[in-house]
Amino acid sequence: MSFISFTKENMIHIPEIDEQHRNLFEILNMMHTATIEGQEQSAIVKIFDDLIVYTVEHFDTEEKFMQEQKYPEYENHKKEHDELTGQAVKLQEQFKDGSATVTFELLDFLNGWLKDHTMGTDRDMGNFLREKMDGPSST
Repeated sequence: MSFISFTKENMIHIPEIDEQHRNLFEILNMMHTATIEGQEQSAIVKIFDDLIVYTVEHFDTEEKFMQEQKYPEYENHKKEHDELTGQAVKLQEQFKDGSATVTFELLDFLNGWLKDHTMGTDRDMGNFLREKMDGPSST
């Protein structure tokens, strides 16, 4: 069973962004599996590095969409991205220098953040982007 599952509730119905969210969920599941299996720190560092790199790429994608469609909440959304990236990089550095470990509390934090972000801020963004890209809904 997965630590975190990508479900219909997490979808914002922008295919490129949904696929990236699905991949973020999968990387977090890989980190969880590596942690519970007691894998070498180097393996967990690699997964953590992948998570950071992919998160930054994902945020760039979202920000590109928001800028192209002139999303009015762009600055607030970008600020949230920047804060999370800063937190994740700080945790990554602490993990690499041995002052922190990947714990279930950290995994729970990442899990909660990812769910909250996809089902909150990103859902609002997705609603706006779909309307701008597809036109007003007839439903």
